[in-house]
Amino acid sequence: MPKIEVSRQDLFAQARIEDPGDEKLADLLSLVKGEIDSSNGDLLKLELNDTNRPDLWCVEGVARALRCWNAGAEPHLNDLPEPDMDIFVDPDLSQVRPFVAAFTACGWTPDQKDLDALIDVQVKLATSFGKNRKTAGAGFYRLDDIEFPINYRAASPETTFIPLGYDEEMTLSEILTDTETGRTFAHLLEGKDLWPLLEDSGGKVLSFPPVLNSQTTGRVSAGDSRLFCEVTGTDWETVQLSATILACNLQDRGAEILPIRINYPQPYPGRTVVTPVIFRDRLAASMESIHGILGMDISPESVREALLRMDYASVELDSTGVTGVLPPYRRDGIQTVDMIEDIVISLGFSYFEPLLPEQFTLGKCAPIEDLADAIRILLAGARCEEILRPVLTSRAKVKDLTRTPGDPVSIANPMTAEYGVVRNTLLPGLLEVESTSAHAAYPHRIFETGEVLAVGEDGFCRTEVLLACLICGNKADFGDAHSIIGSLCHSRAIGLSLADIDDDRFIPGRCAAITIDGRVFGVIGELHPAVLDNWGISSPASAFEIELSALAR
Repeated sequence: MPKIEVSRQDLFAQARIEDPGDEKLADLLSLVKGEIDSSNGDLLKLELNDTNRPDLWCVEGVARALRCWNAGAEPHLNDLPEPDMDIFVDPDLSQVRPFVAAFTACGWTPDQKDLDALIDVQVKLATSFGKNRKTAGAGFYRLDDIEFPINYRAASPETTFIPLGYDEEMTLSEILTDTETGRTFAHLLEGKDLWPLLEDSGGKVLSFPPVLNSQTTGRVSAGDSRLFCEVTGTDWETVQLSATILACNLQDRGAEILPIRINYPQPYPGRTVVTPVIFRDRLAASMESIHGILGMDISPESVREALLRMDYASVELDSTGVTGVLPPYRRDGIQTVDMIEDIVISLGFSYFEPLLPEQFTLGKCAPIEDLADAIRILLAGARCEEILRPVLTSRAKVKDLTRTPGDPVSIANPMTAEYGVVRNTLLPGLLEVESTSAHAAYPHRIFETGEVLAVGEDGFCRTEVLLACLICGNKADFGDAHSIIGSLCHSRAIGLSLADIDDDRFIPGRCAAITIDGRVFGVIGELHPAVLDNWGISSPASAFEIELSALAR
């Protein structure tokens, strides 16, 4: 869960409330699904339990939630003028880092603490929401040093400029090899012949995204009251929402936000976009559904007031229900229950009268969970370590990197491409963990039991619980994986047999279908070198994946 550090003084100054003390603050933080991790003088460490609300991962977002709950909804990015500044996007960036959003913020003069808070949210969005700058990363610059229009272009690795924190010019390739930041993010540009560059009309380099800003324009200091902000990345939604969140934060602090026109080339995506984008997602619910989920009657006016205290941009009531428009910094509203949840949070638990259960029942584990626990014990005995991965993942990880035969089910409106599909296999999760584990002593034996979404021959989706195990090391081979699945079957008194199969994830002739009682339940083999290369894994690996129910005997 996201954790943030905020200045106590800054938080309550922006929230426009007196410091209520830690006990009362802990109650107020339920508005943002947060809690106090630690409190030491002016420093507050907060843990936030809502991973769908990147707008809350900063002092401005938490303060805004407290402020609006007390005083009602606020206007955000309303009545922005028509843009008179442009950024032109090079078509050669379409397969490198194609998207950009930008705006200017003037009239707010930050001191050093303000600047530190601004850098904190910039880093948090790029690290957590932007997947370590892969899908989005932001930069701030002194506006008066920039000549518009700006060109976001593809540059040769031999292009030179003075990077932030250095005194001499370096080529882009030297920045990736000779600077700590460059080495950290070099993998994001691996395999690309041309690299992204932001450059003004006078030829001054602003930055080499997503790596380093320029020393000449990219060093913002306390007292700089005219700022230019840009966000670049590979995922349009993540880039735009990050820019909108930053714009709302700076507006909350008193800055005037001016939009910038982004000119994309034909055919990708072949349009002009004004940023920051002002999102207006709508949610609707009938009063009947609200009463049913809340378990009590509530007046339409009380619903309206509750949503406005959650900073909804607008709330409309009619004879059948309510329609709410989320503020521009939120894109987490998907279904009716999301709006009803906001109503509950706004009202608070004390609003509801507690009721004793009308029926007495005994709970117990589902049989498949009892089976999973038994298998976990057996695998721990085989010196395997369990991992847990999200059910949502990206199509690229399933299809492009792992070469999984079947297509995963896509999410219609994902928050980000990183969580754009429901997994249909556990192997990409194991490979992703292994790709970051080269520092640990070999051999590695990791496994996971978890749900996947499979599409049957009839076209209908069904949830399956799978078991997958991966063994990686200098001598890892088919026998390592076979010995583990064989031991599991032997312990469960199950007869195991293998059959020929072709699977692009595995080396031809070194993989097999796992069959039990004549039915295919899984696959086993040595992972193909191309798959390992895709994930940056340098040691051989073998793996198996099987329906967990096959081990129920």
